[in-house]
Amino acid sequence: MERAVNILDKIGSLIPGYRGYAERDGRRNCDKQLRSILSSKLIECENTLVNRINEAITNSDKPLMRKIEVCRKLINTTQSKVNYAPYGESGFFSDQQIKEDELMKIYHFDLDMAEVVDEIKNIILENDIDVIMTKVSELDNVLSSRNQFIREHR
Repeated sequence: MERAVNILDKIGSLIPGYRGYAERDGRRNCDKQLRSILSSKLIECENTLVNRINEAITNSDKPLMRKIEVCRKLINTTQSKVNYAPYGESGFFSDQQIKEDELMKIYHFDLDMAEVVDEIKNIILENDIDVIMTKVSELDNVLSSRNQFIREHR
């Protein structure tokens, strides 16, 4: 007799990578996969800004071009930090294992990062570079908090 599929199983089947987060031994792969997805979204944002820089060059708008370039560099740096952030799982033979409640805190950081990246992706086409830079700084702060938390609990 097969067991009935509960709501969490249904939701989990809709979310790519959820199964790995649910199984402790697959968390490292899902953590890397999530950060890879976030990194790809940031690369898309950077490419959009490159197009905006080219438009500013075509229109001979050097001040706007410089402002967008500063924002592009900030996104590029943050994208690298996201891509190479430490894993949210301790190694199998590590002296200190990250506890379940600590993993949940890391997952909240991951969710916060995903939400901010989506906000950046949604506002990247708007003309207000200052808003974009504020959001990228917010992402960098969440990532720094996440990394600090992981370092403290390893």
